[in-house]
Amino acid sequence: MKAYKILLFIVAVIAMLAMLSAFYPSEGVQVTDGLTLRFPSLGEVLEGDVQEESEAPEDFLARREAEILQLRRDGYMRFFSSDSARFYLPGNDLSWFDSFFKALDSASAQRVRIVHYGDSQIEEDRVSKMIRAKLQKRFGGGGPGLIPLKGPYYSYSVSETVNKSLLQYSVFNPEGEKLGNKNYGPVGNATRVDSTIIASFTTPKKGELPPSTWFNRLTVLSGNGSLRLGVAKERQEVEAGKVLNFNTFNLPDSSSKVSLTLSGYNDIYGVMLDMDKGVSLDNVPMRGSGGTIFTSINKQQLKEFYEHENVKLIILQYGGNVVPYTKTGKAISNYKQSIEKQIKYLKDAAPDASILFIGPSDMSTSKNGKMLSYEHLPMLIDSLKAAANDNGAAYWDLYSAMGGENSMSRWVKAKPALAGSDYIHFTPRGADRMGEMFTNALMVYYEYYKWRKKNEE
Repeated sequence: MKAYKILLFIVAVIAMLAMLSAFYPSEGVQVTDGLTLRFPSLGEVLEGDVQEESEAPEDFLARREAEILQLRRDGYMRFFSSDSARFYLPGNDLSWFDSFFKALDSASAQRVRIVHYGDSQIEEDRVSKMIRAKLQKRFGGGGPGLIPLKGPYYSYSVSETVNKSLLQYSVFNPEGEKLGNKNYGPVGNATRVDSTIIASFTTPKKGELPPSTWFNRLTVLSGNGSLRLGVAKERQEVEAGKVLNFNTFNLPDSSSKVSLTLSGYNDIYGVMLDMDKGVSLDNVPMRGSGGTIFTSINKQQLKEFYEHENVKLIILQYGGNVVPYTKTGKAISNYKQSIEKQIKYLKDAAPDASILFIGPSDMSTSKNGKMLSYEHLPMLIDSLKAAANDNGAAYWDLYSAMGGENSMSRWVKAKPALAGSDYIHFTPRGADRMGEMFTNALMVYYEYYKWRKKNEE
């Protein structure tokens, strides 16, 4: 038989089968009670064999869980790599915050202290106030923290009155009185007591009441001198011969007001109003400072304070005061070297603490009648970022976080204003927003830490 005849025969058979498939009853033809003849439909023929899902349910669920985890990880990684509010970590090590976060997780059992040093951008407890409130709300704790005795600056978080004028020695004020030694204490400010003094402290009761409104202990930091202390009916004496003394008075729970009597001759480095557990955060503003003064403070005093108070994070917020004057590459390099020296000094004084540097915000200067960013500001920021990271400290870019170039003008013109007419300082509202952004960004890293501990170990 010839090939074309074979082909015609095959085509004819297929056509006949197709017609049979098209007209054959879908329910089949019943031959007997137990026998029904069925013929596949044309659709079933054309579809071919359908393979059933071979993946077991447990395998399917495991695969989906892994995909979801990967999506979550990808979300974290996008924030860590590109978000303007991210932290720049030494060696891009995402475990850099682990020791601090571990301490936060233990804050319900012991106090964890954070010290926020800065220039006039944090005066009046700006920025610090919001960071403190959010961390205390989440991890426990209370009180406004460490404040100088009749300090040089007003604070929104505590009102202080002293019945006599007191001589103060400041390491950061070039026009202030200076000591003949380096015993300025952990806030860089020593207040001389040489008679009987009565100091009163009261936290505000207006608006929303954050945890910092309440405290249950008062601690006096003093130097090597003769001093008698009194709170209510309790009396204590400072132990002589120590470079730094801690005298603590336990107070009723939820105290918001306390009076302290000091009698004798000694230097007071501050008064701490805290809870016995949870997070404490100290606001330490240094007007006019560029952050290059820590090497002028007795390292032993710093070391004893950081260790005694379980300081786990030191925040340095500086750079703004040098922006108008540090314009050349050489000047910026010199400032970088000085900041590196300060970081190394603090790391030696506080080996168990993480150090985080917050750089300058955007700042504006007049150019042809317009308020524009300083041209050299990005160069200075890159230099400070390197100074921090190269010496084991993290960096938070306040300039980028607030919007980058010329963002200060927008903050000044906002309604209500988020920055002042000097185009340098935040308003209280603007400072709160920056403190909130900082803490929210920090908590992204904390959530990643918790997620990583759960899913990778």
